[in-house]
Amino acid sequence: MSKLAKILVTVGVVFLFFIITIPITAGIKSSGSSPTFINLILLMGLIGGIKAIWKSEKKDNNDNDTPVLQK
Repeated sequence: MSKLAKILVTVGVVFLFFIITIPITAGIKSSGSSPTFINLILLMGLIGGIKAIWKSEKKDNNDNDTPVLQK
């Protein structure tokens, strides 16, 4: 995935995070309880999603399946 695509997907994920989080937080606050726990869960999901988007592929092409003794 190119860097531009990663940036656009990251911006989309952050935007979606705010679209989901704001109504949930407002609904929980209006009921009189604290939205801290659900916000922490959503924040961890956001961080995990961004890490998965920006995870780089390993360039180690060591596909040699021969045992050490046969080399």
